[in-house]
Amino acid sequence: MWGLDREADVLIVQFGARHEVGGAAVGAYTLRIACAWRIAGPTTLLVGSGDLFTPAEETADIETFDWDVRGASWWDVRMEEVGRSLEPPVTITTFLADSYGGVRLVATGGIELEIFPNSSPAPHIETEYWRLVRAGDSEDYMSVGTTGIELVQPT
Repeated sequence: MWGLDREADVLIVQFGARHEVGGAAVGAYTLRIACAWRIAGPTTLLVGSGDLFTPAEETADIETFDWDVRGASWWDVRMEEVGRSLEPPVTITTFLADSYGGVRLVATGGIELEIFPNSSPAPHIETEYWRLVRAGDSEDYMSVGTTGIELVQPT
């Protein structure tokens, strides 16, 4: 597990060997998490999805700060530090899944990534909780959401 990043409010985590795709380093698999999540160490919560809406600056106005600006949120500050602790990459030793799309990845060094969907199915909208994409192929993925598990492979 390595290469923590974000696109808007989606956490991106790389897994496996590094590959160059379009000039960017990606893992053999990329996990894109769009629901609630947290990364914990052996004794403390290191960073969580809710940190996105906390300003990094103590003097920032919580009502007006722009969380989508890189570096403006507490998420960005914490992710940078956690990312450094993942170099060299940590190895996933245990994978646990629940019936609702939740996942817990336990890694070396006492690091745990927990994904916990926090929205229920609605008849009028589908919500994707997370997606696992094979390196360099956006058409080869597995997604988990309110409609269940979907496996998409190129034809």
